[in-house]
This record gives sequence, structure tokens and C-alpha cells, in this order.
Amino acid sequence: MTETLFIQADLLRTFSSKVFQRLGVPRDQAEDAADVLVWANLHGIDTHGVRNLKQYYVAQLEESLIRPDAKIEIEHETPISARVNAGGGLGLAAACWGMRRAIAKAQESGSGFVSMNTSNHLGAAGYFSRMAVEHDMIGVSMTGYFLPQDAERGLLPTFGITPMLSTNPLSVSFPTEEEPPFLLDMATSIVPYNRIQMMREAGKPIPLGWGLDQNHQPTTDPDALYYLLPLGGPRELGGHKGYGLALMVGIFCAVLSGGWFDPAAMMKDESSPEAHGHFFQSDDPSKTDTGYVQRAAAHFFGAIRLDLFRSAQDFKRGLDAMIRTIHSFPAEPGKEGVLYPGEIEYDTSQRRQREGIPIPGPIAADLRALSKKYALSLALGSRS
Repeated sequence: MTETLFIQADLLRTFSSKVFQRLGVPRDQAEDAADVLVWANLHGIDTHGVRNLKQYYVAQLEESLIRPDAKIEIEHETPISARVNAGGGLGLAAACWGMRRAIAKAQESGSGFVSMNTSNHLGAAGYFSRMAVEHDMIGVSMTGYFLPQDAERGLLPTFGITPMLSTNPLSVSFPTEEEPPFLLDMATSIVPYNRIQMMREAGKPIPLGWGLDQNHQPTTDPDALYYLLPLGGPRELGGHKGYGLALMVGIFCAVLSGGWFDPAAMMKDESSPEAHGHFFQSDDPSKTDTGYVQRAAAHFFGAIRLDLFRSAQDFKRGLDAMIRTIHSFPAEPGKEGVLYPGEIEYDTSQRRQREGIPIPGPIAADLRALSKKYALSLALGSRS
């Protein structure tokens, strides 16, 4: 078994930002992207942390599948909304821009919404919804794909045998006064694909029921899994609800933003950015009966001021009271208590701020390779 090493969050954030900058990403965007990754690790969402730095983002930047110098273009805007094109750039940074825009609109008009097309992998959706909490707002973030008919891997629709969607996560955050904020961050599949990859890297089997192999049979082998099941699993266990949620996210992200579009129109526009870089990608418009295709990741961000309904202080006190009521309920034997979304992640972040972020051996090797390649210092070590 390989040793788990540790690194302080600030050091990992600085290192990750410099890696992005070495690849041509502007400093402000590099710092945003690094903060998203390290936030995920701090909160125990290791599926979306620095494990993806080398294998997702660096690899795609090096192959020009992500544009390091992409410019965000506003295609349509009102006082409370905007539809924007991310230009095929780094999704981590574009999403920060999008959420800030939604927050700024909410500050002026009470609510703000941004739908974004032509982006790349979002990272942890909870990072972006949480941004609104700091402004006494409800935060919403989503990212989604509606797939070509014969995508090799993806989320099976209820009663379907061909993947139709990606894991299409969504996040909603509510501010509190004294308790940790409510932060729901969930895939609309039973499990995100990154979790499958982590199990494969660790040499562990996956639980039966997460997904199916190429023959549409349940499997515990992460290498054999091709089809993810929607939240709930089969129809008899409520999988149609997970599928409905996944499709809803796809509509908010892809259809609302114009990311689900007619490729014939795109082909007439030679300036249209070639944005690839999502593992559920297909470039062949002929693979859909309708001719429509989603060429890149699409996102949706929302911010809603609490004082549209009641004073922010009253709302936060009310939510605190609800949380304490939740904590007062009895828990099953062997469990610490009844929890709410975001609580475990908050406690993890407090511990990892003190003790450092754990970095498994294979990910440490990736970081060391980046350190050597880009001549950057890396302070990995054992925890004292």
C-alpha cells in the first residue's frame, strides 16, 4: 500500500495556480481554478480535487482541447439574466466568472441567473453555489450534458439501453448565522464517474448497483462499468426521478444556454470555438437523428437575495433553528447523529485546514511529475 502524504491548503493552492499559469492561463483565472480544486479537497470531495489537475486539466490544456486564453462572450443579457459563451476555456475559471455575474445581478435586482455554453469540466458544483452564501443569498449551480445517441459511456435514461446524459450534478446553498451553511451538492446519477475512477485507482471493487457493464449486467468491476444508473437505480426503486432530475439539469444548462444546437449553423461560422475536453464528448453531428448536438459542457448559475422574502437575519436564524431541530432527532445505533447537507464537508474542511490535505500515493506522483516538468516547488510530507 502506498503512503498517503499531506500538504497545507495554501501551498497546494499556490502550486496548482502556478501549474495553470505555466500552461498560459492568466493569473486571475489560474488562481480561481486552483481555489476550486483545493476547496474540493479541503471539504473531502477528493473526486473533484487535485487528482484531476494532471489527468484532466493539464492534459487537455497541453492538447489544446481547453483554450488557456479563452474570452467569455456575453451573447444576451438583461438586468437579471445573461447567456454567455465561455469560448472553450477552463471551466473552473469560467464558472467563477459566471457565478460572480449572477451575484452582481442579484445585488442590483434581487436575483441573477447566468446560463453558459461552450465551457469545460466544472469541478465541484458546491463551490459555486456556496459563493452566494457569503452575500446572504441562495446559490444555485448546475452543469450538464445531453449526449449524442451512441455515446460510449454515460447515464442511462429510465427504460433506455443507450446513454443519454452525463451525471449532471446540481448544487443549492443556503446561508446560516451560527451553524455551517446548508450545501447540497449531488450528482443525478447514483454516483459520479470520478468516484468510479477513484475506486479503479485504489484497486477496489465498486458496490453492486452503481452501474452496468457493456452487456447491461450489474458489475462490481470499475474497469467493466460503462453505464451509470440514475439516482434511485431501476424504475421500481425510483430511478425515473433521478433521470428526471438529470434531464432537468440538462435543460437548464444546455438548452437554456444554446449549448444544445444545430451543428449545421455552427459549421457556417468559422470562428466558432472548438471546445472539447469532457469525457462524455462526441464530435460527430451525424450521430443524432435530429441533427442537434451538444459540443461542450454547459452550466447554469443562480443567486437569489434572501431579503426578497424576509430579512436575511431572520432567515438565517430560522435555518439555524431548523438545523438544531434536525440534530435533536435520535440517530440509529453506531451513528453520531442526524446530519444535514454540507455538515460533514464543513467538519472535514476544519480538520484538513489544521492537519493538511491528504494526497494518496498515485496523486502525489502526478503532482511530483508536474513539479519537475514545470520547475515548481512542492511541499509534500508526512503528517506530524
